[in-house]
Amino acid sequence: MMDKVSNFKKASESYDKLINDYAIELLDEFNSNKKARAFLQEQLANTAKPETHEFIFLMVKRLEQIALNQ
Repeated sequence: MMDKVSNFKKASESYDKLINDYAIELLDEFNSNKKARAFLQEQLANTAKPETHEFIFLMVKRLEQIALNQ
């Protein structure tokens, strides 16, 4: 059971790092949090996959957190 918990923690930390790294990459690319979020909203409108929607939602949420912390 501990292996499953450990594996879950590692996977969730990796996913969190992926979201954070991509958010930072978007900020670097667009030089604007607002423009990065607009780009993601556009991508959201152009996809029907629920998994992609969830990822984009998490990305927008992370960018909002970054904006609030600045």
